[in-house]
Amino acid sequence: MAQTGKETQDGRAPALTQLLALAALIVPGLATGLLAGPRVARWVQTVLVLVLALALLAAWPLVGKGIRPGPDRAMFGLLTLVALVPALVVQGAGALWAWLSTAAFLLALLAVFMFARQMLRRDRRMVIRGIAATAMDGVTAVAASGWVFLPELVRGLHPDLMLILVVLVALLLLVGLMTSGYRWAQEAADRRGALGLALMSVLLAGSIVVLAVVVVQTTF
Repeated sequence: MAQTGKETQDGRAPALTQLLALAALIVPGLATGLLAGPRVARWVQTVLVLVLALALLAAWPLVGKGIRPGPDRAMFGLLTLVALVPALVVQGAGALWAWLSTAAFLLALLAVFMFARQMLRRDRRMVIRGIAATAMDGVTAVAASGWVFLPELVRGLHPDLMLILVVLVALLLLVGLMTSGYRWAQEAADRRGALGLALMSVLLAGSIVVLAVVVVQTTF
């Protein structure tokens, strides 16, 4: 246990997890964006997102008093699958807008579900903690599918000052999120929780990809 605590505190394992997860998403995304067709690229990214989602389920970090990880994990898996559907079913530029509509609906549904679930509990102690954990699970699940659009972002880039600024802002947001994920991992109770929080920060970064794609498609 002492060794596990030391590994969690020095941050090497979570930091390495973040780097490997980012490489697993970004490198294929760049390659398929430049070399493969849109449909193939989306399927490749979808498989990678699912693999990382399964890894997060295996190292589930949000546990503790007032939190029921079983239902949260089931909800995370279901939302991840549903959020990926628009990017695979709808082709062309309409896929992004279909995804945005689906994401908005899922987040609204999540808000209703998490409050109803907490209000139906007999023991309502630690309600805020339970709501926060469920919200984090759901937002992560929806945001993770945003990585599917990375190849489209790559294809939409060309030498232009404004596009370069968009990419730089996206990278700054990514660095900020990874830094926050690293700090979350440092506060984890054990090594598994630290790795799970590191993966969660990477999956959340899918929202940055979507934001960049929206800016590129609506501005340039």
